[in-house]
Amino acid sequence: MHNSKILVGKSILVAAIVLGTFLCATVQITAATESGCVTCHLNKEMLQKTGKVEKGAKSAMQSGAG
Repeated sequence: MHNSKILVGKSILVAAIVLGTFLCATVQITAATESGCVTCHLNKEMLQKTGKVEKGAKSAMQSGAG
């Protein structure tokens, strides 16, 4: 009798942990999907525009003279 109460209590605890984990993951995924960041960071044109490397003029400290 005593063991069955412990088993039921542990089952409820495990179910609560699983449910809580699922709800937290769902909320985070929903927030990320609704965010504009995901859209911009996955946009092919934006990635090409921001991924270009521009070479600037070297300063006197980087020129190697000396």
